[in-house]
Amino acid sequence: MTGKWGAAAGPATKRQQKPSMDSTRDRILDAAETLFGEGTFDTVSLRDITQRADVTLALASYHFGTKERLFAEVVGRRAHILDQMRRERLAATEAEGRLDTRSIVDAFMRPLFEQMASGLPGWPSYLLILAQLGQTNRWLHLLRENFDATAELFLSGLEAALPSVPRPLLLRGFSMVLVAMLQTLSRNRRLDALSAGTVTADDLDAAYDALLQFAVRGLEGLGEA
Repeated sequence: MTGKWGAAAGPATKRQQKPSMDSTRDRILDAAETLFGEGTFDTVSLRDITQRADVTLALASYHFGTKERLFAEVVGRRAHILDQMRRERLAATEAEGRLDTRSIVDAFMRPLFEQMASGLPGWPSYLLILAQLGQTNRWLHLLRENFDATAELFLSGLEAALPSVPRPLLLRGFSMVLVAMLQTLSRNRRLDALSAGTVTADDLDAAYDALLQFAVRGLEGLGEA
């Protein structure tokens, strides 16, 4: 990676590429990830996935059993990479003795921006899947299984950095930061339309700087309410 996203890459970047990329299992996961990102869980069938992966339905059933299990594994495999990157960055920040609001929020958000800017295949589709998970209560169990433990580490850090913010209010603020982060990374063209093309959602560098300031000021402002 180059530019602003390349400088802070940690050990987790070595795990960005999955092993045995040509295996049947990985082909099925890759196909499912792409199709679930383009559509939804309900609009994509196992047959659609196996046709894209060029495998039989029997093989997909052998490896994953059900479409629900396959979807869960699609969510889980990149969640592990993302969580590792976030934990490593938070630990490095803590070791440097600078656990303030900005550094904590940056440690949480930057890894996903790094992955989106890396050019590695799969992450744009995965982002769309993450956005879908946050739009309904249907997949709360997947969010809990894959993201809550790491999120709790960051919330604990924010509680220490923002002692004047009650936890219920901090939880609301943190959830709003999540929504803003996913919306920014989706490169929604509403921004381009509102600005008549003078501001583009594709500029993730500028978007990140604005998002980070927005998130930090918003969370810190909760203590003034």
